[in-house]
Amino acid sequence: MNDRAFMGRVANAVNIVLFVAAAAAFVLGLRALGDRRDVQALYFLLVGAIALRSATDMLRPRSSSR
Repeated sequence: MNDRAFMGRVANAVNIVLFVAAAAAFVLGLRALGDRRDVQALYFLLVGAIALRSATDMLRPRSSSR
């Protein structure tokens, strides 16, 4: 296996972990909202949004500047 294929698999694994973390943070945020813990809900929802944004940014193809 060449280095490019290996790095592609690592990037895919990181994306999956970030997506699962985002989903879990959103679920925790919604549960905290249901329990009326507003600050904790805001924290988890922000963490979920940042993790989801990071996962999607990694999937976007980069344009070459050359």
